[in-house]
Amino acid sequence: MSHHTNIDDARIRADFPTLHQQVYGQPLIYLDSAASSLKPQCVIDCLTNYYANEHSNVHRGVHYLSQRATDRYESARQRIAKFIGAPSERSIVFTRGTTEAINLVAGTYGRKYIQSGEEILTTVMEHHSNLVPWQLLAQERNAQLRVLDVSLAGTISVDTFVNQMNDRTRLIALGHVSNSLGTLHPVEEIIAEAHKRNIAVLLDGAQGLPHLHLDMQSLDCDFYCASGHKAYGPTGIGFLYAKENILEDLPPWHGGGDMIEEVRRTSSTWADIPHKFEAGTPNIAGVIGMATAIDYLDNIGMDVLREREEALLEYADREIRTVPGLEIVGTASEKIGVLSFLLEGHHPYDIGYELDQAGIAVRTGHHCTMPLMEYYGIPGTVRASFGAYNSREDVDALVARLKEIAAKSSTQKNPVEDQIPLSPPTDESIEARKAALLDDLEIFDDADERREYLIELGENLVALDTSLKTEENRIHGCLAMVWLCSTVENGRIYFQADSDALITRGMIALLIRLMDGQFPQSILKTDLFALIDEIGLPSLITARRKNGLNRMIERIQKEASLAESL
Repeated sequence: MSHHTNIDDARIRADFPTLHQQVYGQPLIYLDSAASSLKPQCVIDCLTNYYANEHSNVHRGVHYLSQRATDRYESARQRIAKFIGAPSERSIVFTRGTTEAINLVAGTYGRKYIQSGEEILTTVMEHHSNLVPWQLLAQERNAQLRVLDVSLAGTISVDTFVNQMNDRTRLIALGHVSNSLGTLHPVEEIIAEAHKRNIAVLLDGAQGLPHLHLDMQSLDCDFYCASGHKAYGPTGIGFLYAKENILEDLPPWHGGGDMIEEVRRTSSTWADIPHKFEAGTPNIAGVIGMATAIDYLDNIGMDVLREREEALLEYADREIRTVPGLEIVGTASEKIGVLSFLLEGHHPYDIGYELDQAGIAVRTGHHCTMPLMEYYGIPGTVRASFGAYNSREDVDALVARLKEIAAKSSTQKNPVEDQIPLSPPTDESIEARKAALLDDLEIFDDADERREYLIELGENLVALDTSLKTEENRIHGCLAMVWLCSTVENGRIYFQADSDALITRGMIALLIRLMDGQFPQSILKTDLFALIDEIGLPSLITARRKNGLNRMIERIQKEASLAESL
């Protein structure tokens, strides 16, 4: 078995060109497949060939290219139906991905069958894509969304789920596999119990499709939603599987071309399923590429991939537990390809940054499961997620780097006297401070060195007293926890701030360096967003962190406005 696995490791890795590169001088180790998998060369070649030699619109032309594109497109539908064990390709509706598939069900089935006072049942573990659409629907229909807790291990009790079903429950929306913890849910038992009570079941299969042998006929769910990009296919493409009788019964979702039979001035009739739900020119290349990715998985064998993954996950679980201070979050006995964890004394974002510097790509944060993180009382986790191309060597590199991080001293210095106040003399204007800061940044050669400087600012930020870390002082909209408060002395405003993530501490420290001890009117007269752009801070952080930076600036402006009114 081990010899066979080693051969497969080398062969499979060779299929993924993204892995043939270095990051910060280190071989890339990609452990973020739950967010999006890498693409094999055959999928890349398929997309290139389609656009170079086969492109035309589908279903509308009688010429050769249109006919060929239509054949490829509809053959892909048949291929996907076969891969997931659907009884017919008529059950497969192409969407932009899992999110759109769930929204399609909410916008058609939900609006038709869920009435005021009725219930949708789900769990606190769901991806936002399988929670927010139901929130919106419940608000629109005056229905109730009931969100069930899970165990501390991250598992669902079938008995608890069954006990929550009642005569008002119309739909159960449940992930097949948890994207943040990797838990494989007992969906077969839940579906069987739900159907005894005439309750429909939707499964979010975004994490199921890449890892599991699927058979819709034996699974018997009413809806299954999945994405191509997590299963080695292109982005922006996915599908909804639904039972044919349900699709026949539902109204269209989007109106436009290709989903109609006849259009008159004031009314229309609809095309047969599944085309009734596919308005407009579809993602033809994406569909064909997704089918090519399915072929790739089938050629290796889903059972082979599952066996390899189980062995790798077992090895990773055992080895990562040797890291001092590490806690695994989500300890279900049945898991799929995910290890989520925390490291004592280190915020997940800071661990992600440290791993990235070693060429190891992981995901950090709440993983689009904020209610679950709130339920556990944690800011998020570090998530290492595995794909077909990962090996024990990848795990060894991850564990070795985590041990190095764990050996470092705490990122926050507790004794205040050992910390360096960052504020320049109060008589310096904001413009003067900006000029001095730009001079400091000039000595660095690249963005990586500037990011290190930002982290150093965070290390030297005076820690905020625990009594001030209140909800009133918290800045919402940041990926990490951030607190800020101010005092006014002799007409000048002074700020205190903190964050539980080091790079975020650096951002707020930089803002304080510019604003602390200024007259409130000076802050209000300054275009702080333009100022930060001139310094180049947004280029050093991710787009999501930029949103948090904007919230920090808005809070400083609010504090200055309140101070000005005193």
